[in-house]
Amino acid sequence: MLCSGLPPRIYESLKVLCCLASVSEPLQAREIASATDLPPAQTAKVLQLMVWAGFVDSRRGTKGGFWLVRPANRIRVTDVADFFTHHIQEKYAHKRDELLIALERATARCHKEFARITVADLAKVSKCKPSTTKVA
Repeated sequence: MLCSGLPPRIYESLKVLCCLASVSEPLQAREIASATDLPPAQTAKVLQLMVWAGFVDSRRGTKGGFWLVRPANRIRVTDVADFFTHHIQEKYAHKRDELLIALERATARCHKEFARITVADLAKVSKCKPSTTKVA
């Protein structure tokens, strides 16, 4: 993860998590897509990844939707980023990969700063205001 910018998938995931942090009831994928200005198909992919990562849970149906599993103040930016980078680190863990070592060194300060920022912090400045009008 580079300090100058987040990879798109991490950015989109944080947008989705901030959106869910800003409400007290489950949101449907289309509501999240609309509120985050992300394409519906992309939002669905991100939501599935967030379920796999354990940040979000879901229930099907008209009264279903997606919600945060943990409080937003307990989800750190590094938790989200680490979910996406874990498979790379795992793949090369058996050998000493000089490129990964250099990148980890270069981004260590950034990683430390991101560890201080929670989804709740980001949600406070996020402009995500989903419409929670439910269809009966």
